[in-house]
Amino acid sequence: MKVVVTGASSLLGRTVALALAERGDSVTCFQRSASGTELAEVRGDIRDGAALLAAAAGHDALIHLAALVAPRAAWSDAYGVNVTGTVNAQRAGELCGRFVHISSPSVAFKNVPAVGVGAEPACYAGRDVYTRSKAIAEQLVLIDNDVPTIVVRPHLVWGPGDTQLVGRIVARAKQHRLAVPGHGRALIDTTYVDDAARAIIAALDHAVPGDEACGKAWVVTGADPRPVADLMNGILLAAGLRASVRSVPAPVAAFAGRLAQSFWPGSEPPITHFAARQLSVAHWFDQRETQRVLDWTPRVSVDEGLARLAAWFRAPR
Repeated sequence: MKVVVTGASSLLGRTVALALAERGDSVTCFQRSASGTELAEVRGDIRDGAALLAAAAGHDALIHLAALVAPRAAWSDAYGVNVTGTVNAQRAGELCGRFVHISSPSVAFKNVPAVGVGAEPACYAGRDVYTRSKAIAEQLVLIDNDVPTIVVRPHLVWGPGDTQLVGRIVARAKQHRLAVPGHGRALIDTTYVDDAARAIIAALDHAVPGDEACGKAWVVTGADPRPVADLMNGILLAAGLRASVRSVPAPVAAFAGRLAQSFWPGSEPPITHFAARQLSVAHWFDQRETQRVLDWTPRVSVDEGLARLAAWFRAPR
């Protein structure tokens, strides 16, 4: 199969592209900067629909991972990349004949615990621009699709080389700015990057006419929920740090996040209101239907993932 992967410079995008190539698919990466692979690539902006259509010509499928993930992005930028970019990707996917869109479980966040739920509708309309723009994008993808289309929502993807979850936890611990709301008791699901990539490829294989996976969103996790504090401490130990995670009352964290989001002088505040609320409430997901329909199961537990992460931190670079 000939597959276009957008956003292949990200950890997950690069892992998906390399896994496809390893199984024998022909892969073209489309993103603004180098993907870090030796695969064919086209440098371009996802907001440039004509460039993406040209890159997709002659391919059989498109997997769309490119997104603007920033804690304080301008709405125009988030909308342009995450909404307009997704519309462009879907058009290119229609040219190919199969389309897999990568979304996020946060698009269904309602500021309350989500315990043992599935992929609820993308209803988020709050102030977090990333989540709001991703919700709009997913709604558009599922409302109107002319070829086999599947939405995958991997939850908190992490692993060696991760600059989002792992990178931020380690950096803030080193700066003595790491704190967690409510003692970190909230139980959350995460997904090791290799498992997330395998789930996305499973979705691609199911993106065929008549498959029950099509036209729906599927939450993907490692099915190994842990308290937030345990996960953070595990990452710090893997990184060789002895720092402990400080606790902040959940209402205080939410208020501080709102202030930081408005007044923090840098581009990335230490916490946002949205992040504080997500870290304060449980969110783990029933994976039985996802695993059945996609014929996929996670292989890497949190403990195994942390062992791999520790080995990566110890390796010379």
